[in-house]
Amino acid sequence: MKTSKLMRATVVTGMTLAAIGSMPLAHAEAATGTAKKSVMVSCPGDGHLSRNYTCSSLSSGELYHRKYTNNRASTWYKKTGGSGITARVGFNRAGSTSWSGWFGQSSGTTKTGSWNNVSYCSSTVGLLQVQGQQTFQTPLADCS
Repeated sequence: MKTSKLMRATVVTGMTLAAIGSMPLAHAEAATGTAKKSVMVSCPGDGHLSRNYTCSSLSSGELYHRKYTNNRASTWYKKTGGSGITARVGFNRAGSTSWSGWFGQSSGTTKTGSWNNVSYCSSTVGLLQVQGQQTFQTPLADCS
């Protein structure tokens, strides 16, 4: 798929999700065999899906962070492989970090944290802290 088509598809998907306020994105699997099809666009190399919507590809999944015009933010981790983990998601704004509670997560699941009163135009990054490992982050999400 050409880059311009991928970008248009990403923008349309993002606008649709913002309009219906749905999180996280749906994941569909084929009924038979091992083939899987996803309605979510994979994380692009630069980590920017659209304004205020960023992601990072990790070895066992993808970390997403998004802010909405109603001053709400969400960070979620879609785990696609590897062993189970104990983790939490969060976000950082101007040196201040907010976290979800700790959770156990296995492959094939998505875990989400959401927060209110997060200004749409404030610069933020999504975070994933995994016990016994490092803290992972998304690129900066802002209004530009």
